[in-house]
Amino acid sequence: MRKLISYPIDRNAPGWPGNPTYEAENYSSIARGDSAYTYILHLYNHFGTHMDAPKHFNDKGARLHTFPIDTFIYEKPLLLDIPKRAGEKIQAADLFPYAEKIAASDILLIRTGFEKYRTDNPGLYSENGPAVSSEAAKYLVEHYAGQLKALALDFVSLASASDTTDGDEAHRWMCGYYTHNHIFIIEDVKMSEISAENLRRAAAIPLYLLEVDSSPVTMWVEET
Repeated sequence: MRKLISYPIDRNAPGWPGNPTYEAENYSSIARGDSAYTYILHLYNHFGTHMDAPKHFNDKGARLHTFPIDTFIYEKPLLLDIPKRAGEKIQAADLFPYAEKIAASDILLIRTGFEKYRTDNPGLYSENGPAVSSEAAKYLVEHYAGQLKALALDFVSLASASDTTDGDEAHRWMCGYYTHNHIFIIEDVKMSEISAENLRRAAAIPLYLLEVDSSPVTMWVEET
């Protein structure tokens, strides 16, 4: 059974504070006498469920369209429950107990429970979410890059708007700024309805857009 875990793209959904969201501009309309409906999309590429490519924080990094499609399909997903509150960071010590499981995985999904605020308190979700510390990002890249292809999170960004300095550093580690290795970052993922025990497969398929660093994704998991 497959479950969609990316959010519909909704202009009213919370995103990183101050960033654009999404607009659909009607270009042709049956109601106006045209033969079909068409739209021009104004979509910020870091809004909604999206993937950060190495280029995002690394000028020498690759863009998403340069990777083969198999890059975005995961045969060994791992979901970890690591509860965090507003502004709290996932530290390397939070990951140590799961070292062997992470080593056997190709995508790590971290569920903090903060997803509930996306609807209940969108301002908090946007402005003071949890984060992955730069120490934890460094740990993941140094120990698992190459085998672990992606990290998915149930909050708005790898960084929290409450500490952008450490958040920028965490992004640099994940995007391969300090090494030749990277781990894709998938942010703003819906995880509340999936089971850690039943995950069998996952995918996060981006738009293959030229010239830009990153893209919204359609993401799903397969459960037994």
